[in-house]
Amino acid sequence: MNWNFAHFVKGHSDKLTMMLTIAIVQFSIAVMMVPFLGYPVPEAWIWLSLAAVPHTTYKIALAKAYELGEMTKIYPISRGFSIVLVTSVSMLVFHDELTGVMLLGILIIVLGTFGLSVPENSSAVRLSGVALTLCLGAGLSVAAYTMLDGVGVRVGENATTLKSIATFAAWLFILDGLGMMTFMYFYRGRSAFIAAVETRGRGLLAGFAAFACFWIAIWAFAHAPIALVAVLRETSVLFSLVLGKLFLSEKIGVRRSFFALVTFFGIVILQFS
Repeated sequence: MNWNFAHFVKGHSDKLTMMLTIAIVQFSIAVMMVPFLGYPVPEAWIWLSLAAVPHTTYKIALAKAYELGEMTKIYPISRGFSIVLVTSVSMLVFHDELTGVMLLGILIIVLGTFGLSVPENSSAVRLSGVALTLCLGAGLSVAAYTMLDGVGVRVGENATTLKSIATFAAWLFILDGLGMMTFMYFYRGRSAFIAAVETRGRGLLAGFAAFACFWIAIWAFAHAPIALVAVLRETSVLFSLVLGKLFLSEKIGVRRSFFALVTFFGIVILQFS
């Protein structure tokens, strides 16, 4: 679900500044919603507190990774890795029931997603060890906040109501925003916030898009198996591929086109499973 702001971050000269702007916009929207929503149930606070941490580390790791490589390589690796982790944990720990057809669809999507990061030819610039580590760190963060969001939003007697979901999401954005702003203050000082203001319309658009898509994902977690929602969300790599080509002039050759079709085929299998 993050493809809509991923190209904003990659396309900006200062990746961390754009991530900070996104966090500030999400934080501001959530603060304005709280007077109408109130507070989450007491049991949800532990999940909110835990989930806010990987939400913030994801932004940091992905932004730093984008400084070292192409979005069409980095994004598929981080999201594909998260699919593997989330599916494994949801089945082994939370005992989510996935049919054989569902697992087949997930496997195909994972293969297609990882395949999208493969260079078109042997002479292409490959990711450095640091960039790969950051990719995997971002993927681990995604997996962590996915599981924590998915469990936390279901806490309480009326967890599936629109107000309950919106309340959980709003406070998650507030805590995540506080985490990102605190990190940037100690990392760069006040200049970080001045730079965030200078992103203007681009930053606002990215923040609003990210807010909407994360909210939709959290709503879905309250109504469907976590692994299934996570897998379908991570197929946003297809959009990142197109956006990387249109806005960042990144190359899409025969190999990546093939793996995009493989990923799409996996989505079709899940749709009819």
